[in-house]
Amino acid sequence: LTQLSVKNHALVERLEIDFHAGLTAITGETGAGKSILLSALGLTLGDRADFDQVRAGADRAEIHAAFDIAKLAGAKTFLENQMLDAEGECLLRRVINSSGTSKAWINGQPVTLSVLKDLAELLISIHSQHEHQCLLKPDYQRDILDAFGHLEKLVEATAASYRAWHKKAAVLNELKENLDEQIQRRELLGYQVQELTELALQEGEFAELEQEQKQLANAEQILKTLYQASNVLSEEDNFNALNAVRQTLQLAQSIDIANNDFDECLELLDSSLTQLEEARDSLRRVSDSVELNPERLVEVEERISIAFELARKHRCEPSELPELASKLASELEQLSGLDANLESLQLEVSTLEKGYLEKANQLSSERKKAADELATAVKSHFTELNMEGAELKIQLNTTVPSAQGQEKCEFLIRTNPGQEHKPLARIASGGELSRVSLAIQVVTAQTSETPTLIFDEVDVGIGGATANVVGQKLRELSGNTQVVCVTHLAQVASNAHHQLNVVKQANEDTTQTRIFPLDDASRKTEIARMLSGDTRSEHSLKHAEELLSSAGA
Repeated sequence: LTQLSVKNHALVERLEIDFHAGLTAITGETGAGKSILLSALGLTLGDRADFDQVRAGADRAEIHAAFDIAKLAGAKTFLENQMLDAEGECLLRRVINSSGTSKAWINGQPVTLSVLKDLAELLISIHSQHEHQCLLKPDYQRDILDAFGHLEKLVEATAASYRAWHKKAAVLNELKENLDEQIQRRELLGYQVQELTELALQEGEFAELEQEQKQLANAEQILKTLYQASNVLSEEDNFNALNAVRQTLQLAQSIDIANNDFDECLELLDSSLTQLEEARDSLRRVSDSVELNPERLVEVEERISIAFELARKHRCEPSELPELASKLASELEQLSGLDANLESLQLEVSTLEKGYLEKANQLSSERKKAADELATAVKSHFTELNMEGAELKIQLNTTVPSAQGQEKCEFLIRTNPGQEHKPLARIASGGELSRVSLAIQVVTAQTSETPTLIFDEVDVGIGGATANVVGQKLRELSGNTQVVCVTHLAQVASNAHHQLNVVKQANEDTTQTRIFPLDDASRKTEIARMLSGDTRSEHSLKHAEELLSSAGA
């Protein structure tokens, strides 16, 4: 973090702060607005925005945070993947309107808050008083352990394996629950498909059957009528239409007359004779095609009857039976592989479960090693924090498999030798909890790859020589990473390489928070105030000077 610029946020009208490597202490009287600074920084990191964060009378609040990412490969890769500028400096910008809406930018490009938060995790980590309470929660304790052991990738792989296993297991359970119903459906379909297959009605066949049935049923009457028509046309001995036309044509042809109408009449008679002869031949062919076949009639009527019965069962038209037969056969084919599908799915679920257990067992093993290392590392700080004989024990209790693994993590503490280890929530002293929390945070921060660490009054409940140890540990920590600490303890502030002082200024019209970098002289005065509240006391000033001198500031 190289710079923070704040405009119209809470009590801040405008301020710009430059940050440097090492340990920076932020101090000020109670109520001066030290938390406002971190609130503003949090907004650039993706924290939730509220309209009441905008300074009274202003339309919007605007915060900029600049980070030097020249040596941060992870941040550069993230920005490149997001197609954002990934040069040496990264600028985060957040604007909150008085209406409560907000917008965010990275290097001048608008982004969503989720993208901003993802990037923020690669740039900065904030440890606050709130973590004292979070530290009492098993899930948070597990997260601390996993981060300390660099197990994040294994944790995610375990969670992904668990989700895949349970998703497929849910499909298997659903299949098993519906198995009886599907088996009954398969049996019913088998019977229905068999009926339709035996009928084997083809597309368009039913209409043909109906037509054939009508013809067979009326064959006798049809033949009788055709016989009568044939007699009238050509077979009757006394008189028939064909002979009548033929005789008429012969008589007309015997007349010798030149008349156009008469010539037309001859043509018509000749044409009629030809057509009547063709009609006679057609009647003969039709008569030959019509047969009296009672046996075929019985077959056709039986086939039609079966078609009607099946259509009634399936509530469709007889003409729709061929399409229905194809549809039911397809469904039966799918259900025919039910047993094979069940066996295949069971094998797949078993394989996924085995894969999860392999990852979960590996995670359990790594957690055990990390738990021992973390407990040992934290214990090494207890003596310096005036907790001689205290011991942290990280207990991993086996539980039902979950996305988080197969164990529940619980931090147990023993504050004095010979005592029983108890959950952190049962520590009576708030000061002891603060020191335990600080020791854990210092240890885990040392293994963190985050380039900037913010400690927000994590030294609450600590005083005296212990406070000086806290300051020394934060200063030592700042040798590897940038550390910013909001503190009320002079012993902590005196160990800082840089010190910023937060002041609240008020007049009749407005109240605003301002922040100033302190030089050597003003630092001594501020340390004296923190020691005794008196900036003019020679004793306080001398004590402040001693603190600064012993810290090497």
